[in-house]
Amino acid sequence: LREAEFLAKLSHKNILKLEGFAEDASENVIWLIFPWEANGTLKDFVASYEWEIPEHLSLIYEVASGVEYLHSRTPPICHGDLKSINILVNSKCIAVITDFGSAHYPVAKTTHSPSTNTITLTCNHYTLRWAAPELLADDGAGLPSDIWAFGCVIYEVMTNSIPFQNVLRDAAVIVRVVRGDLPSISSETRMLLMQALCSLVGRCWKMDPSERATAEDCRKTIEWMVSRAWLVVFSPQFNRF
Repeated sequence: LREAEFLAKLSHKNILKLEGFAEDASENVIWLIFPWEANGTLKDFVASYEWEIPEHLSLIYEVASGVEYLHSRTPPICHGDLKSINILVNSKCIAVITDFGSAHYPVAKTTHSPSTNTITLTCNHYTLRWAAPELLADDGAGLPSDIWAFGCVIYEVMTNSIPFQNVLRDAAVIVRVVRGDLPSISSETRMLLMQALCSLVGRCWKMDPSERATAEDCRKTIEWMVSRAWLVVFSPQFNRF
């Protein structure tokens, strides 16, 4: 019901539209009805073909636009579980954010200290790799933790791999995040071609939540990059600028 409550209030091209719901009173279950998106998840779509950098940037821009929309609501909405498998790609190759089961209105809290010694293992195996340091310190998810996760989505799209892909144990992932030992955003050849994008990911991955880029910052930076990337490589399927 909470997911339906959030979705019913949202209307944006980069947010998956709730078509309706069906209730099974005998089982006390409510089924949410969404349109079918033939291109599947962002993770699968990126892996399906050798897309060019402008095409990657267009997808990232659309995710940023959706996050900016959520964060600009009154009150702001924190998605709470942003990652490539929670983003779909529709028939027009437009990215749409879905899975609002963790969405909430963030509450004000005291300043986070990255040096805290308390960590938690409450995240599931897959989501853990998108978790900001403050979440590992058992603080609630907020808008800055969405931005951290958005930085992870950029990493996924540009490298076609999940954060810490070669780290097998959850505990090792947590230790690396707390220490600030994050995935390299400059070792990939494709990333080296986009220094501005590398800089943006670095701003998304600031250890102090208050120092991270905002969703608006992210959207504006990527919009600027996309508008120039299409001057170099043109693909009518993706060009929306």
